[in-house]
Amino acid sequence: DSTLVIIAYVEQFIELFSNGQDSGYEQQVLVLRTTRLFRLIRTFRMIKQIRSVWRLVYGLITCGETIISTFILLFIVLYVFGVMGLELITKDGELRKDPEIDALVVKNFSSLPLAMITLVRFVTMDSISVIYAPLIQAKALVLGLYFGLLICVVSISLMNLVTAVMVEGALEHARQEKEDDAKLAKARAKQMVPEIIHLFDQIDVDGSGEVDLKEMAKFGEDGLVPDRLFEKASVDSMSDLFDNLDVDGSGIITRYEFIEGLLNLFLRDVPVSAQMTMKMIRQVRADVSRLQTNLQELDKTVDVLRPFPTI
Repeated sequence: DSTLVIIAYVEQFIELFSNGQDSGYEQQVLVLRTTRLFRLIRTFRMIKQIRSVWRLVYGLITCGETIISTFILLFIVLYVFGVMGLELITKDGELRKDPEIDALVVKNFSSLPLAMITLVRFVTMDSISVIYAPLIQAKALVLGLYFGLLICVVSISLMNLVTAVMVEGALEHARQEKEDDAKLAKARAKQMVPEIIHLFDQIDVDGSGEVDLKEMAKFGEDGLVPDRLFEKASVDSMSDLFDNLDVDGSGIITRYEFIEGLLNLFLRDVPVSAQMTMKMIRQVRADVSRLQTNLQELDKTVDVLRPFPTI
C-alpha cells in the first residue's frame, strides 16, 4: 500500500512539473500506474478456491529481502572467483601461448568486470562447457580445482541454499496463515455459539435440555429453520441434520451435542463421515469404561456369593 501511495505522489509531481507537455520520459514513468493492478491480487486471499495463487504471489512479494541478499552474496562470491580467475588464467603466460586459449582468455577473462560477467554463466549453467573445457584440458590440476569449486559453490550450493530459504519462508507464511485461520475460526465460533443456543432453545419446546427426531422434524415443518442452515450443515432437512448429530444412536441430542455438532459442521474442514467416526469412537470408549465398571461390580458380587471352603 505504501508503495502504491508513493507511486501516486511521483505521478502527481511529474504531471505538475511537466506543464502539460507530453514527453517520452513522462510516458515511461507513468507506466508505473500499471502497478495499481496489484490491488487486485489482494482479493485472492479472500477467495478460498484461489488461495494457492495468493500464497504464490505473496511469497513473490515478500521474498524481496531474500533476493537482494542473494544478489549481494552472489556479487561477493563472483568477485572473489573473478580475482582468482585473473591470477590463475589471465596472468598465466604459459597457458596463453596457445592461440585458441589466448583468444578465449581475451574474450572472457581480460578484465575483472568481464571475468565476473563470464562467471554469471556458471550461475545459470548457460553453455559453460565451452569456457572451462579447453582451459581444464590445458591445465587440468589447477583449473580443474578452480572450476570444480566454482560449480560446487555457485551453481549448486548457493542456488540450492537460496531455494531452501525461500521455501522455508513460504512454509512459515503458510504456518502463520493457518494460525490466523484458527484464530478467525475461534472468533467466529464465539459469535455463533449464542445463535446455536438460541436455535436449540427454539427446537426444545418442552425445555428438557434434549431434543428428539419429532421435535426436530416439527421445527422444520413449521418453517422456523434459519436461512442457509441446511447449506452450511450440508443437509437437506432437519431429519438429516438429526441423523448427523445423533451419532450414538440414542434417539436424543443434548444441548452440548447440538452445539458441538453444529460447530464441527460449520467451522471445521472435517467430513461428516470422519466426525461420526470420531464420535462413535468416543462412545465406544465410554461404553467400554462402563463395561469395565460393571465387570468390577460383578466380580465383587461373585466374591460375596462364593461359598466359604469347608474344613
